[in-house]
Amino acid sequence: MDIAAGSGYVSVEMAKKGLKVIALEISEQSIKNLIEYKDTFSLNNLKPFLSKAEELPLRNESVDYVVANAILEHIFNERKAIKEWLRVLKPGGRIYTTVPLKYRYIWPFFWPVNYIHDKLIGHLRRYDLEDLERKFNLKKIKVFYTGHFSKMIGFFISTFFNFKQFDATIEKYDSKLIDRRYGASNISVVFEKPRL
Repeated sequence: MDIAAGSGYVSVEMAKKGLKVIALEISEQSIKNLIEYKDTFSLNNLKPFLSKAEELPLRNESVDYVVANAILEHIFNERKAIKEWLRVLKPGGRIYTTVPLKYRYIWPFFWPVNYIHDKLIGHLRRYDLEDLERKFNLKKIKVFYTGHFSKMIGFFISTFFNFKQFDATIEKYDSKLIDRRYGASNISVVFEKPRL
């Protein structure tokens, strides 16, 4: 299940690999786009649904994996959303979530940019590992940090100077820093629901 599937990139790519994917979105336009991708790529294993992240149209313990990429920070009632995600997740299933990292871990000269970004796209809060562990209360499988200094600089250069030639190099370098919390702008965690 891909919550807040957005452009559909994650949903479509996972469906192309043969996984059965439930793509949830509150945007009717996103659902139309997902249906178009489904038809274009003949992805009968992709099921788009118009749904809020806090009210899922699924049975209890009906999905193996939940992807919540850059959505939790937008939800007013995050407790209700997390409870719903756990409700539909099978025992032994996993949740992958990515959220913005708290300011205290970001380089201080990036605080203004991040603050403006948060306000522009509707971030209600930021997190750290301890917050996520407390909120999900599940076994932590993997933690990694992204959006380090080099990636931010690369983003600015690519955006303002339309210089995209070294994007792959920047991504590769950023991936080498996944264990470093300080200087990152995002945290991703994989949690596992206990088996009965």
